[in-house]
Amino acid sequence: MNKFRKISIIIALCSVLLLVGIDQLTKYIANNNEILLSGDKIMFIKHILSFKLAYNKGAAWSILYGKKFFLVSVSLIASVAVIFLIIKTVDFKNNILMSCALVLIASGAIGNLIDRAFYEEGVIDFLNFEFMSFPIFNFADSCLTVGACILMVYVVFFYKDPKIEKKEDEENSNTGVSEDA
Repeated sequence: MNKFRKISIIIALCSVLLLVGIDQLTKYIANNNEILLSGDKIMFIKHILSFKLAYNKGAAWSILYGKKFFLVSVSLIASVAVIFLIIKTVDFKNNILMSCALVLIASGAIGNLIDRAFYEEGVIDFLNFEFMSFPIFNFADSCLTVGACILMVYVVFFYKDPKIEKKEDEENSNTGVSEDA
């Protein structure tokens, strides 16, 4: 493993810790705010975004509500799998999109895993879109969503299968055609 890959892994894991820390701090603040605890909301950007405290004992849109053991198990497995992928594949120099996507996905998964595992109320949500009917969400959900979108863009527009790339290189070398031609 070269020096830059090691630095990429350290940057990625520190970024995950930072984003999980931001998630947990914002949830702590929301969960200890007297206005939010009273059931009221705090308008942040008029007609766009408010803070409103909610708890979710399920996954996205409350699916699998009350299935704590299952959700904690799946979240734990997913978090470990994404951390493993970070360690095996992260490379900010040559593959920034996938690297950033994995960092965001790991951060969101771990942030919500902590809530599912340690809060009886479930995942703490507090971000509320005022301009549309949408479930209340949190920073970890945002990390997961943005990370998944970046990963989809990477897979659809930039990913090259190493097997196909190797086959094309072999065909080009056999025919004497260079890629620069």
